[in-house]
Amino acid sequence: MSQFNEMSRRAFLALPLLLATMPATAGEPPVVGRISRLVGAPSVLAVGAAAKPATPGMTLHEGDRVVTGPGARLENVGADGTFLTIGERTTVVLTHFLLPTEARRGRGLLELLEGIMRIELPRSWDRFEVKTPTAVASARSTRWLIEATAGDTAVFVSEGSVQVVNRTGAGAVLLYSGFGTDVGRDGLPMTPKRWGQARVDAALARTRIP
Repeated sequence: MSQFNEMSRRAFLALPLLLATMPATAGEPPVVGRISRLVGAPSVLAVGAAAKPATPGMTLHEGDRVVTGPGARLENVGADGTFLTIGERTTVVLTHFLLPTEARRGRGLLELLEGIMRIELPRSWDRFEVKTPTAVASARSTRWLIEATAGDTAVFVSEGSVQVVNRTGAGAVLLYSGFGTDVGRDGLPMTPKRWGQARVDAALARTRIP
């Protein structure tokens, strides 16, 4: 778990350069954040546009689809300090974002079609959801990791708490720091258990950006 927190601390050092006001211009979907770091050759597919290479400083918007290949990863930083680190071999859609402001708490929805990502939420979100083919995970402020395949979802919490339900809503578990669960296709979330360090390290390695 210490590696998770150490990566967060290093990423936080980039905030002063990135947290400028990021309003959407007229006709643009809402801004999700900016790409702060990347490795490999991830791509971004905006609604109604062709895919283009991701680049540092690129603005991501609601509705964008981010695709990474083998060894490719990117980190997105929101204006409120939210970090989304998208790991290798991942496809995620930034479905809906209402970023937090001084007047309201944020609401967000991602669709993780496949792959793995780390999420760090400050205390400014009312609800942040990630949907996968087999589960829905939701949180308010926490540090967590989620991985999806066609038949399974794995969720691990480094700090805070995350609720995990299967796609039918028939079963739910609440995860706390150090615990994880798996949700198979048409199955209920497994009883939360502590992940071994080997499993944590293997998951983090797939989202690490040098």
